[in-house]
Amino acid sequence: MVCQVWDRPAVYAIPVPLPDNPLKNLNVYLIRTETRDLVIDTGFQRPECRQALWQGLDELGLRADRAMLFLTHLHTDHTGLVWDFVERGIPVYMSRVEDLYYRQLIARPFSAMDTLFAREGFPPDELRRQRESNQGQRYAPRPGFPVLQVEDGEALPMDLEVRGLLTPGHTPGHMVLYLPKEQLLFSGDHVLFDITPNISVWYEVPHSLSDYIDSLRKTRALPIRRAFPAHRAAGSDVYERIDALIDHHGWRLDEIYQAVRTHPGASAFQIASAIHWSVRSMDWDHFPPHQKWFALSETLAHLYYLTEKGQLRHWEEDGVTRYAPAHEPPFVSVSSGESNPFMGK
Repeated sequence: MVCQVWDRPAVYAIPVPLPDNPLKNLNVYLIRTETRDLVIDTGFQRPECRQALWQGLDELGLRADRAMLFLTHLHTDHTGLVWDFVERGIPVYMSRVEDLYYRQLIARPFSAMDTLFAREGFPPDELRRQRESNQGQRYAPRPGFPVLQVEDGEALPMDLEVRGLLTPGHTPGHMVLYLPKEQLLFSGDHVLFDITPNISVWYEVPHSLSDYIDSLRKTRALPIRRAFPAHRAAGSDVYERIDALIDHHGWRLDEIYQAVRTHPGASAFQIASAIHWSVRSMDWDHFPPHQKWFALSETLAHLYYLTEKGQLRHWEEDGVTRYAPAHEPPFVSVSSGESNPFMGK
């Protein structure tokens, strides 16, 4: 059901279901001015998403000759239906960094990530099952859609100031939209309120966690009256949520370090199985393969951070990368407080 979530400018939210996905839904937003309609993100390329999206846009009377689409990032639940817009003559905007990275990504075989994950201990049979069930591949748009690239801080061509702000971390070129006069933030997957954005490893992007924390700090410096996330419900205090996200990664670094300390020589996959995950109250052995994929990817982002900071060391044994503490005494806590390097204290 379409819902108006802001008055001036008029902002509408269209809930697009994401079947069989723990995210549950995508919030597609439409910002309406006197001359333009800006749609933000699309949903998967699957019938349930298409029906909900276009039913909502038709209800709002979207006209192709005054519409534009902005994609916050490359994930398929945000880009899957992009060709629906292209084929209607609607221009598509995306961050320059994300567009260039996406074009490099689709030119590479997905098996390259399988090779990386196998080296980090992901069992081969579960890798195969993950490929078969991966929604990001099954419901992706066909490649080659045209994009008008947006630079960090650049305003979109509207009769309203809407600026794209680069916020790498969740993906290498993730971009939020910010309305400085109204102090509104369309945060994509950068800031979510009910769930924590997944911070993964990416090809040739070794510092995704550091990038994400820097992006959170950048966002926190903005005056924000309301933030509109891409998934689930919006919260009332975006600054409190940003602080909570920073703390979350501090605690996660602590937890992962302690898991490595308890199990020196463990693989990343073994470490991921030894830490807490909130996935429908399941234990690790019952996780679907695609959830293990995301869990391992996020674990790796934290392991890489700890290794970069000199807290961990790693080596290869029997074709699998192993991790252990780099030194004693034990790792200094990075949860909130004076010892937290994320807070810059």
